Amino acid sequence: MTPAPHATTESIDRFDLVLVNLGVVPDINERRRARLDIYQQRWPAVERAVAHHGTTHREAFYGSRAYWHTGSTRGLGWALDQQGDLAEPVFVDGRGNVRVRGDADADIEILGDAVVHILGDLDATLELRGTCEVVVAGRLTKNATIICDGRLDLFVGGTSDAIIGATGSATLIIDGDAGGTLQCGAPATTLTVTGDLTAGIPAPNNKDAVLALRVDGFASTAKLLDLGSAGFTRVNATIGLSNTPAGLYPRDPSPGVRPRARWVVLQQSDQPD
Repeated sequence: MTPAPHATTESIDRFDLVLVNLGVVPDINERRRARLDIYQQRWPAVERAVAHHGTTHREAFYGSRAYWHTGSTRGLGWALDQQGDLAEPVFVDGRGNVRVRGDADADIEILGDAVVHILGDLDATLELRGTCEVVVAGRLTKNATIICDGRLDLFVGGTSDAIIGATGSATLIIDGDAGGTLQCGAPATTLTVTGDLTAGIPAPNNKDAVLALRVDGFASTAKLLDLGSAGFTRVNATIGLSNTPAGLYPRDPSPGVRPRARWVVLQQSDQPD
């Protein structure tokens, strides 16, 4: 039986080849219409994936799941419901929800609690404050930044090469490979990566920060040792593949690695650091 996280990944990723093949469509307007139509078809798979992770991560994505079940936006409505790609910056002075039914190519700033749904890719800056949920069905490009001054629940349906940071607790689900930079807040960050982890994870801003990490793909031993010495109060991690034998780590005291940093490797890979 295929584990549930892989099932959610496959249900989203099966649209990727279709999107790639749109490159052969000569007419740019026809290509855009087809791309937006595929985004709409993909969204129910994203909803299922977010609902799955929400129930296994301490009721994360509560606002999004409530909206999908009941249609309620907690009285806020949609400050913006963009029907296609977002090309102009958006500013919401206070609480507000934003939905972009295409790619978000312009900056979004919301000064209060928010739910943000992006059916395509994010290629801009998303700046948030308060208690926020972000669901991006596609990729976070290397030009993307998501910063939340508060608590953040984030789901990404594709790869991430972005800068992601939260000052408060965070639930981060990357349904693909995770690169870029991940800045963890306090008191706790839960990070799930269904692909490989190569992202830089610097020392947390708060000395009391805790990290719970799950990587279904590959994470190098060097990356894990860096996490163990990064300054987190506690690190608990499960790693699908690494370049050390399967087992519990660290086996011996390692210089700089905190005593409450522990991880399990499920399978050895010959992939280098």
